[in-house]
Amino acid sequence: MQDKENIDSYEIKYAVPSYYDIYKHGGSTLKNDSRGMRLMLQYFSKYFTEEQLQSNMQRYNIENMLAIVKDYFFREYGYTGNNIELNNRYQRTINSYIYNDKKNPAVVHIDELFESTMMAFFLAMFKWSKDFDNPEVYGDCYVYVLFLMNDVSILGEMQGEDANRALLGMVADDLQILQLAEDCYWTVLAFSLAHEIAHAYLANIGKKYTKEHPEEEEFDADEIAYHIVLKIIMDKEVRGTVLEPYTYLAPMMYMDFFDMVYYTDWVLYKTFFYNETHPTLKKRKGWLFAIVDRDEYYFDTREGNYLYRGFKEVYKEYKIQTILKMERGKLVKIIHTEQREKLKELMKGEEEDD
Repeated sequence: MQDKENIDSYEIKYAVPSYYDIYKHGGSTLKNDSRGMRLMLQYFSKYFTEEQLQSNMQRYNIENMLAIVKDYFFREYGYTGNNIELNNRYQRTINSYIYNDKKNPAVVHIDELFESTMMAFFLAMFKWSKDFDNPEVYGDCYVYVLFLMNDVSILGEMQGEDANRALLGMVADDLQILQLAEDCYWTVLAFSLAHEIAHAYLANIGKKYTKEHPEEEEFDADEIAYHIVLKIIMDKEVRGTVLEPYTYLAPMMYMDFFDMVYYTDWVLYKTFFYNETHPTLKKRKGWLFAIVDRDEYYFDTREGNYLYRGFKEVYKEYKIQTILKMERGKLVKIIHTEQREKLKELMKGEEEDD
């Protein structure tokens, strides 16, 4: 006879996971901090020791940034966000989201793929912008950005060690590019976390949105998130440097990143994106520019303006080169139509389940 003490464990084994369980625990982890540290030491050993890298990892990580963002939500809006938890596992998506059924603690998901992709994206884009007139750097950076758009962002494949080595080889010993990329990455991460927490905050205060204008919630979440980011930047004198002032336009680069992904998907797979609950990226970016122009935000914007100008030149160049290469048949080998169609069907099924 079966031991009665083990009955509960069998019930759990055969139970169907709830949506909450899937969102809270779903995914896997591919992080390997020791391998990442080993690669960094190989390509930037003249600037860092292992002890310095370990100290940096303890100070700057997604959990600490979430705590900082929550702290600013309490300071600015009186909202603690204590019922918000983090899922940082690999679910093959570059999109962040929040799952909030208002019964369980809300779950903010920032994918491992998002983390690795955004950092690699900034490294490649800033290096391309800096050495734009160097044909070898130009070519290498374009190919890598295309790889990030197609294989990583569209098809959801995590960069392997070979891809990481190729990228670090391009930017080896260029401490300026590494610092620019890291600083912009942390600002984008803070914005993403704040945007998702803003959705929970808006639900908490009972903010209602009409069916005729569901996109207004996204505008509100962007405004709150950008306010949090700008306040963190402005509090430099009080709390020390958390986010660098020159990265204040990084959220706009984040919008441009997604625009590049959607553009690449259209060029390679004829995919057209439309989401009735979200404004267009152009409108969202325009709204961010209108927010930062308010008198309540004051800091030196000169370096940030120069950085964004260089970024935009490369952003435009990527689009021009991608459509030209597609028209000339030079991108045939990287197109994985069958895999993309399967992903489209999967995404369609998830939307129907929602």
